[in-house]
Amino acid sequence: MLNQRINNSQEDLTKTDYQILNYLMAHKEKVLDMSIHEISEKTFVSAASIVRLAKKLNFSGFSELKFSLRSEIEEDSVHFKSSISLLEDDINDTLNLISEQNLIPICQEFSRAKNIFVYGTDWGEKAGGSYLARNFIACNIYISQFPSITEFHWALDNISEDDLVVIISFSGSASHLKEVIPSLKIKNVPILSITPLSGNYLASEATYRLYYKGTNLTDRQSSQTEYNFFSSLSILIEFLYRYYNDNFCFKG
Repeated sequence: MLNQRINNSQEDLTKTDYQILNYLMAHKEKVLDMSIHEISEKTFVSAASIVRLAKKLNFSGFSELKFSLRSEIEEDSVHFKSSISLLEDDINDTLNLISEQNLIPICQEFSRAKNIFVYGTDWGEKAGGSYLARNFIACNIYISQFPSITEFHWALDNISEDDLVVIISFSGSASHLKEVIPSLKIKNVPILSITPLSGNYLASEATYRLYYKGTNLTDRQSSQTEYNFFSSLSILIEFLYRYYNDNFCFKG
């Protein structure tokens, strides 16, 4: 939630930042259809100031900040929507997120890496990792998947900056990720994170990041039970593969 990000960044925020935030929070729905330049005119600040604010709040830029506002609006009305409608929203939002991402540097890493390793933190993430590995075989790229954090630790000493590590996580904050990511960064190993759009440890530490939208569904018989679904994760992985296939996978 944006409020949580604001609370976490209070010490870094200036009067200008709060001036921008006051406008964004007061005009959430209107802001979704406004450009950064239109918002700068309304708040009497520069577009650069808005971008700096977004980065202080741990977004990669203004587009992610605006997407976060859209997500909050959707979450406020989530109980009015059927699960089918939520699935449609997740798919459309995921496609919008991918369309804003520059995939060329990521695909270049897939092309140049000596070895590619993928680790999913839980069942759905592991299924996503398997789907990633399966698709890229078609381009003669063979991805090794770690079945658990134990095997990830086994391989750490042999992973180098010539390799690529892909980590898929729903929360992006699993405690055991903090056991392996610092070791990778010390050796300048490129890391691609795949997570839902949120301020999370994994995305903040990764070299490259891809986001998808996944809405939790609450069990109608037990409000304490949440179910995470990964259809939009599969679409993101499919899109990444198809982009690579169209632009980097040259079949002789």
